[in-house]
Amino acid sequence: MKYSKMLRELFPDITLNVEDLFHLETFQIKYLPERVPDKEFSVLLRANPFIQRFLISKNTAIVGFISEILKKNEEISDKKAIDELSQELLWEIADLIVYNKYPEIYDDKVNFSWEIDEIITKESLKGKVVADVGAGSGMLAFLLAKNAKTVFAIEPITSFRNFIRGKANREKYGNVFAIDGFLDSIPFPDNSLDILFTSNAIGWDIDKELQEIERVVKPNGQAIHIMKVNENVVENPIHNKLVSSDWKYDFIEYKNKSRLKLKYTKSL
Repeated sequence: MKYSKMLRELFPDITLNVEDLFHLETFQIKYLPERVPDKEFSVLLRANPFIQRFLISKNTAIVGFISEILKKNEEISDKKAIDELSQELLWEIADLIVYNKYPEIYDDKVNFSWEIDEIITKESLKGKVVADVGAGSGMLAFLLAKNAKTVFAIEPITSFRNFIRGKANREKYGNVFAIDGFLDSIPFPDNSLDILFTSNAIGWDIDKELQEIERVVKPNGQAIHIMKVNENVVENPIHNKLVSSDWKYDFIEYKNKSRLKLKYTKSL
């Protein structure tokens, strides 16, 4: 299934417009070359030059990629084709738009499907200061907060941080704190966290991320990564890196209908 089709099925009640690209944050624009189909992106940019100017003004690193795809793909003039290709482009990256524009819809539609006892024992969380890095809308963070002393939800997307703060306030989670940050640049001192968690967040720059994790977790602390994947686990490059002799994570696999639930743990 194409990613755009999957996202249309996951978020059937939203409409996407070209102007929604204004919601993208600087770091998200950096990753567009890895996400966007070239032809569709070139069509959208030619039809909407203000989007091109916005993207370049937010992150100049994308200039070379934009120049390359505009040179490679011919201009088209048929308005219907332009609209169809532009919509295909928007839906191919609809998750990025939803993160920024509709965090409450993301939180409602995405099935977390992990029980706390699958991740860690409740007893192990008591009195602990923990972080959920790449927290998204805070699904894991709020699950951990029922037993941990303090949970830092570290998340680079502004709308997600605001969503977490609003939910923590509404539902009286006085121990959940949303903080701006990235997995490869965690805004904490050395040896400051008892346990660090990620949920489908690791892997953008995995060696740097794993080094940063081991910097901020206390001696005798833990790092725990959970994720859901579709493919055979042995073909997953993140899996292979985590269980390698360099990083030595332990690995548990859970069956979850058509997808696999994976957990990686390491005592530091």
